[in-house]
Amino acid sequence: MTRSGGRALVGVTTLLVLSAVIAFVPVAPGGAAVQATQLEGLATSGPRVTMALPPGLEPAEHDALLRSGAYGAKPVHLLIVGDSIALTLGMGLSVGAEAGYGVAINNNATLGCDLDPQLEIREEGVATGNVHGCDEWQGLWPFLIARLRPQVVALGLGRWEVTDHFYNGRWVHIGEPVWDAHLTSQIKQAIAILHSFGAKVVLFTMPYIDPSQRQPNGMPYDEATASRARLFNALVRQVASSEPKVVSVVDLNHLLAPSGVYTASVDGIDVRSSDGIHISLDGGELLQREILPQIAQLGLKDETAVATATKAAHRNTAAGTRKHE
Repeated sequence: MTRSGGRALVGVTTLLVLSAVIAFVPVAPGGAAVQATQLEGLATSGPRVTMALPPGLEPAEHDALLRSGAYGAKPVHLLIVGDSIALTLGMGLSVGAEAGYGVAINNNATLGCDLDPQLEIREEGVATGNVHGCDEWQGLWPFLIARLRPQVVALGLGRWEVTDHFYNGRWVHIGEPVWDAHLTSQIKQAIAILHSFGAKVVLFTMPYIDPSQRQPNGMPYDEATASRARLFNALVRQVASSEPKVVSVVDLNHLLAPSGVYTASVDGIDVRSSDGIHISLDGGELLQREILPQIAQLGLKDETAVATATKAAHRNTAAGTRKHE
C-alpha cells in the first residue's frame, strides 16, 4: 500500500531539494536598504515614476514596512510548523518574501505531522501505525520559539488529524465529540507553546485533497473527503475564536478552492502537486499576495505592542527612581 501525504512524496522530495538550495542562498547585504533608498529618491528629481508594489500589498502597508525597517535589518519573522501541506505552502511563500513583503520565513513544517503520533490510525481502510514527523512537537516547538523568537507563527494541520484514530479503546474521527474535544485540547496546547514568547499565531484551514487512491467502488477514502476537511476547519475556527487576541485564521482551503470544491488550478496556475494533496511551488508563490500582507501586519502590530510596553516599563522605572530619590 502506498502511503499518501506523509510517506510517499516523490514530487515533494524534488521541492524539498529546491527549498534547501533556496534557503541557503545568501542575501546580498544592504540590498533591501538600497532598494528603499531608490524608492525614496524617485520624488527628488526627474520625471515621476510609479513603482509596482508586490501583489496584494497596499501602499500604506508598504510604507509601514519601510518605516519599521522590514526591508532592511528588521524583517517580520514568520515561523511555519505543521504537516507536509504547510511545508509545501511554505516553499512557495518563501520565494522572494523578504525582498517583496518584508517577511523572513523559517519553514520548519515536516512530512507526516500528527499531534498524536502514538495512536494507531486507519488509512485507506487499513489499520496502521501513525506517521512520526512530529513525534517531539511538545519538546521541539518550545525550543524553536525560544531560539528564533518569531513575531508570527503559522500552524498547518489536518491531513492526519482527519484520519480515523484508535483512541481510548475505540475508533473515532473528526466530528465525534470525544475526538473533537481531544483534538481541541491538543491544538490549544500547541497555540500556548507557539505564543509562549508573545508571537501571534495563525492557523491554516485544511485544503480539500484529491489523492488518486480510491475505494473499490471508486469513492474517496474517508480521510480524503471534503466533509472531513470541513469538519476540521470548523474546529479550527472555533479554537481561534476562543483566543481572538492571539490567534487568526487564514482560510487556505478557500484560497485553493475558491469555488468550494477541489481544483488543481487557480487563475490559470497549477496550484496543487500531481499527488492531489500538496501545494505546488507556483501555488505557494501565487498565495503570497493573499497571505504575506496579513502576516506582515500581524508582525508590525506585535512590534508596536512590544515598543509600547517597553516605553511604559521605562516610564514606570523612571517614576519609581524619582520617587525614591
